[in-house]
Amino acid sequence: MHVYHLVARANVDAEGLIIDPQAVRHGTIEHGQVGALAGPIDPLTHLNLDFAAHRLEGCVLVEELAVGAQVPFSEGGFTIAYPQPSAFQFLGKVDQAGRRAAWLERTDTQRG
Repeated sequence: MHVYHLVARANVDAEGLIIDPQAVRHGTIEHGQVGALAGPIDPLTHLNLDFAAHRLEGCVLVEELAVGAQVPFSEGGFTIAYPQPSAFQFLGKVDQAGRRAAWLERTDTQRG
């Protein structure tokens, strides 16, 4: 399974730039449709010029952010939209180990 950054058509301007990058979500694509959706991107990691490991780059355009929504294709495959350069800021270092530990703790708590 491959997880993509997905952006709704309504969140892309005429030049193919993303209007609100914080509304981009993670999701999968299956048979030309959105197969699954996860939460929105985390600006601290995706829009942070101090953290290049998972920077938001090209996002797959989908008709809407809903399971089953159509994924339009272009000649080269997916239609891709890009964040505006002004979407990125210097937000400081990211404590990956601390964030992972907190995530694992939340996951363990939710599982009971």
